[in-house]
Amino acid sequence: MGTKNRQRRAEKRRRHQPASSPPAEKAFGRLSLREVIYAAASASRQPLAAAARYPELLAGLAASAGVGPALDAALVDALTRAQTALHWDPYELRRQAERRLGDRHAGYLADVVRGPGSEPLVVEWSAREGAAPIKVLAGAVEVLAMLLSLPPLPQLGGRPSGPARRPSSAGPEPRVLEKVRALLAKAESTTFPEEAEALSAKAQELMARYAIDAAMVGAGAGGPVADDGPTGMRVPVDDPYAGAKSILLSEVAMANRCRAVWSKGYGFSTVMGFSSDLMFVEMLYTSLLVQATSAMVAAGAHVDRSGRSRTRSFRQAFLLAYATRVGHRLREAEQAGRAAATEEYGAALLPVLADRTAAVEAASAAAFPGAVTRSVSVSNAAGWAAGSVAGDLASLSGRAQVPAG
Repeated sequence: MGTKNRQRRAEKRRRHQPASSPPAEKAFGRLSLREVIYAAASASRQPLAAAARYPELLAGLAASAGVGPALDAALVDALTRAQTALHWDPYELRRQAERRLGDRHAGYLADVVRGPGSEPLVVEWSAREGAAPIKVLAGAVEVLAMLLSLPPLPQLGGRPSGPARRPSSAGPEPRVLEKVRALLAKAESTTFPEEAEALSAKAQELMARYAIDAAMVGAGAGGPVADDGPTGMRVPVDDPYAGAKSILLSEVAMANRCRAVWSKGYGFSTVMGFSSDLMFVEMLYTSLLVQATSAMVAAGAHVDRSGRSRTRSFRQAFLLAYATRVGHRLREAEQAGRAAATEEYGAALLPVLADRTAAVEAASAAAFPGAVTRSVSVSNAAGWAAGSVAGDLASLSGRAQVPAG
């Protein structure tokens, strides 16, 4: 009796359901497009056993609205809301999409940031890629799922974060930058280690002196002129050997009175400091990384006595030793530059530099209250020795260490 009653009730529901009821309502009830989009994004990140609903949600989503303005508006709205809530720089978000999902997904995100075009984005993407709309829709939903999985980032001050290569009115003077870039380019291209070292040292001297002069001008005016306080930038630090690269950046940052914190899971380090220093930090780090990579690759592959590859451990140790040695040299150059400037500015210099260092420390602690310093180990003595030699020969142009947390 109970079974027949259930069958009669089911038949009654089917008879009273409108024939034109959209497929999405049949499958998901009366959910809005936005709600189904979020449900699909959530399902896309579930373990395989629980992700069976994801294709069903996509199919129902496409069938319920068609690939038209309503679906496009709901999708773009969800992506825009997720991006705005994060306070991430668009450059950083696109890079995360490239790292986690691929170039195609990063292109979707870039188009959303760019703004609406002449036709719905899903239609545009489908035509551009020659792919079925549902496949394109899946890519956009996966981008949304990635955005929803990211944490908000600390605010880095009044200026935009992102690569220091972006122009800033408070950055170093163009003529100083051009001189530094020219010296570093020569240092990277020369085949003579002694010449590279001399060129890098000269670049470091220019950078250090500019930073000191900017600090003193600001202090004399009753407040910073070129820099109005510590801010931050995020520098990409990618595999392979991302840990060793983060230490190199940390050394360069510390030498320039900045602090760097490595976010391992997101592939970047955040460098806190004054604007007149930040651009120099990225320039020097990039140059030293080019030099280190060239020397590391030139050392070739390595195997142990049993013929097993030791190349990875060699290169890891190489970069760690290189960063350590370069950091030591940068600190020496910084001390020498400070001594020379003291002759001009006298006793007024040290308190100004101390105040700037304290301001950077405070800004870094406020942005990353839970940062920790971790030790690293080395398992390849040959790589360490070779990296130390390369560090001695590297062309300098910056200042050094920071806690990687």
